[in-house]
Parts: sequence; C-alpha cells; structure tokens
Amino acid sequence: MAAEILLMGVGNVLYGDEGVGVVLVNRLKEKYTFPARLEVVDGGTLAWNLLPLLAGREHVVLVDAVAAEVGEIYRFTLHDIPSAIQYGKLSSHEWEMPELLRAMELHGDLPPTTFIAMGVSALAEVSANLQTQLSPRIEQRMEALEQVVLQTLETLGVAPLAADDGQPIAQEAGCA
Repeated sequence: MAAEILLMGVGNVLYGDEGVGVVLVNRLKEKYTFPARLEVVDGGTLAWNLLPLLAGREHVVLVDAVAAEVGEIYRFTLHDIPSAIQYGKLSSHEWEMPELLRAMELHGDLPPTTFIAMGVSALAEVSANLQTQLSPRIEQRMEALEQVVLQTLETLGVAPLAADDGQPIAQEAGCA
C-alpha cells in the first residue's frame, strides 16, 4: 500500500537549476528519516509515468522549478498559481506538472496537492551546455526551500527526524 502522503521532486538535473526539486528531495532523504506515512520520491522528468504514483494519496507535495524571479520561493495549489510565475514550455519536461494534474482532475483522481517551487531562469535563457550543478544563487536558497517543504509537511502532520540523531527537528520558513 502506498504511503498516505507523497513528497516528490521533479525536474531535470542535467539542466542545473531546472532540477532543483529533484536535488532537494534527494538531500532530504540523506538528511532526515521520515515516518512510514510519507514517501519521498525523485520524480525526475517522467511526466505521465508519474500519475500512478500520485493517485490515491491523502496529499501530494510537489517540489519544482518555475520561470520566475531567480531564488524566490512559492507555495500554491493547482488553482492558485501565482501570476508572478510561468509554467508552460519553459523547461525540459515533456509535460508541465499543472497540465498533468489537470488531466488527473478531469479523470477524478487528483489528490489535494501543494506545489512548492523555486524561481529559476527559463530554460531558453540558459546556455545550451549541460550543467549538472545548481547556480550559486539557487544553492544559496536551498536551505530556505528545505524549510518551506518541512513546514508544509508539518502542517500535514509529518515530523521528520534528523538522520544523525533521531531527534525531531524545528524549523521556520517563509515564502511568497
């Protein structure tokens, strides 16, 4: 049986900042242990193949990159995407997550979903060279992104433990 709550990072790490969601969830898996009711997944750029992982959950938290002010952090739902960000064919995703979730919604399979996204430069603005490292500005904002994700999980009743000592963690966060 699938865990009640899914935390999934999406994006393409071969395009540096565009993979910020994947980088974050992988760091969280190294840094914390989570209760069995939470599954933490690197969704990469699997697009339609991700839908079965989302269906049937009590709640889904998606961590992604969006074309917006670089380093700005946003928390929103499918129906309240901030006007300051752009989804669309701005990344290497086959389909953007809102499109996939709208398809699930039409089919009646969409669980409550929270997006947590960091603003990055649109892929068209980035060099054609592959870049597997995060830019300095995004790297600098990773701690803040982590705190927003942990705060969101806490509101869902999920309290991660520090992997090194098994003690509950405390966090503060803010986002746009």
